[in-house]
Amino acid sequence: MMKRWDIAIAGEVYVDHIFTNFDHVPLPGEEVFAEQYRREAGGGTVNTACALARLGHHTSLFGVFGKDEEAWIRSRLNSFGVHAEDARSSELPNALTVSMSTRSDRSFLSYAGANRALEAYVALPETIAALSKSQHIHFAMPLELELAKLLLPALRSAGCTFSIDPGWRKDWFLNPDSLDVLRMVDLFFPNEGEGQLLTGSKDPEQVLRVCAAMGLEHTVIKLGPRGAITLRQNHFYKMHPPDVEVVDTTGAGDAFDAGFIDAWLSGADIEEQLRRACICGSLSTRARGALTALPSRQEILDVVQENSIV
Repeated sequence: MMKRWDIAIAGEVYVDHIFTNFDHVPLPGEEVFAEQYRREAGGGTVNTACALARLGHHTSLFGVFGKDEEAWIRSRLNSFGVHAEDARSSELPNALTVSMSTRSDRSFLSYAGANRALEAYVALPETIAALSKSQHIHFAMPLELELAKLLLPALRSAGCTFSIDPGWRKDWFLNPDSLDVLRMVDLFFPNEGEGQLLTGSKDPEQVLRVCAAMGLEHTVIKLGPRGAITLRQNHFYKMHPPDVEVVDTTGAGDAFDAGFIDAWLSGADIEEQLRRACICGSLSTRARGALTALPSRQEILDVVQENSIV
């Protein structure tokens, strides 16, 4: 079956208000001033879609835009070559996130806005039909079990493969139904905190062992500045990122997802998948905002050739 898109990315769309260059995240009742501010299209859906497009993929975004920000977001996506003709508009305000980003971590305050209409939109027959035209679908959203049962078997029968990065959704990770959703996808990208929520363990290797025992052998744990780790056939694979001058970590995990998906679809072995994912995530931190420093394929290959991964 001929596919219209290499990759579809379905999920939440935000306008990010990013604050950087400050001493510390404010405590209750405290005011802290940032030296730098940037407004950017964001959320895992936008970040991963733009990263994959920058890597050369024919990419389409599926989400819901608030009409107050729709024209600007569509323009920003278009500048990266991301298609969004199947995305929908909502009378609700666009979702937004305030991001407080340091060199090592970030904190978020978000408003759901038009993303409240996302599940209903994804469940529409016309949305499912459009998604089925993709080779691979990445869900940057917490898929609920009933929606997954509606979507994934139909899309699988159309020849699609799947990955998921639900983001920080405590209730979703603590819900046993989510395990059934995760068993239905091909790749799962939690960070350390999300892995702990799912398994109750702080140790990444133990998290992976528990995930494998629950039927989630496709789990890749993002470790921030320490890289990433996964378990395949009872062997742990670890990778550290290259050294870069970190300016802003916003969206680094989403760029990691893109690098891994790109390598996975190319048929690279697991070490190369981790290597390219770590490079993609690390290089994305070189400038403020999640999109500005997204690397090209050549930039990633240059780092691989320099053998700067240890």
